[in-house]
Amino acid sequence: MRIEIFKKKEKEQFNQFIEEKYGFELKGQIIKQSQDKLRIFTGNLSEHELSVLTGTVRVETAGLYLATWDTTNEEKKEESIRLSFDASFLAKNATKNTIDLNDEQVKTWFQGNDIIIDLDESLKTNDKSIPHTSQSLAPNTFILLKYKDEMVGCGKLTSEKDKILNFVPKERRIKNL
Repeated sequence: MRIEIFKKKEKEQFNQFIEEKYGFELKGQIIKQSQDKLRIFTGNLSEHELSVLTGTVRVETAGLYLATWDTTNEEKKEESIRLSFDASFLAKNATKNTIDLNDEQVKTWFQGNDIIIDLDESLKTNDKSIPHTSQSLAPNTFILLKYKDEMVGCGKLTSEKDKILNFVPKERRIKNL
């Protein structure tokens, strides 16, 4: 498999979406690993050096698994970016599309279960400096989940707006708490 480094325009487009959607900035090279899997590389290699390396030797992967991005549907391209479990930790300073979880919800989350949330109550307990609007927390959108000022993952708010679908990888789930 050959990796492809995002060109400047692609990287700017992706970063702009991340900033508009979540309110934080990504730093590093963005690498397309397959048709829909993105990775982020923050090592000491420049874009040129990384390109030369991947052209010289067989490189299977580089960097941290960042996101899944389905670019086949141009109309829903921006809605289809789902940050990976690990990448959500890069979003520590996110200011948009975040929801705070309580103790019971975070336990349920790390067990790999979807969670039911009173969205109105959650927004009341969030930091007032973080903007939340009904538009930014629209149904069928991906959101970041926080617990005591730490990101704990990315979920999808369902059309009912009270259920968050869980994307914690099976190997990372906690069996008994």
